Amino acid sequence: MVATLGLPCVLFTITPEDGVNFRIKVMASGDAGSDVPPSPMSDEEVLRKYISESQTTRVENPGFCSVDFENVIAIVVEHILGWDCKEHVNKPSYGFFGDLDGWTYAVEEQGRKTLHAHFLLWVKGWNKMSENLGTVKDGERYEMQLCKYADNIRFKCKVYPKRM
Repeated sequence: MVATLGLPCVLFTITPEDGVNFRIKVMASGDAGSDVPPSPMSDEEVLRKYISESQTTRVENPGFCSVDFENVIAIVVEHILGWDCKEHVNKPSYGFFGDLDGWTYAVEEQGRKTLHAHFLLWVKGWNKMSENLGTVKDGERYEMQLCKYADNIRFKCKVYPKRM
């Protein structure tokens, strides 16, 4: 992809929490109502027991963890990246990072036997912006575009208020 699209401009990692994951417990038990998670306001002993049981379920059912991981990745690709997986194209103005020329990811296993994925993104028009950041003539204008791009991501994620 580097040979075709150049250097990627965004790297992010997805690490789904599967240590206390109700979806995995449901898949393992086959019954969605059998073990409803306790309220976070529950007694500390109740919470510890639930966490311990959840972690045992994760270790005993790695296949369900993999299925859940694949589902999380599919959600990220469709809703965070804005990628139409049926047509294999970017959904214009849909993804958090803007319109994409392409993306890829690599999956790794962590020491505690859980999966995570490192995503690389190629945003449309990024190479032109990054080349011009270094020029004196256009540097300020492209710096403002870069700040606007970052604000747009923050606004879509509702992490920080938009800059004035």
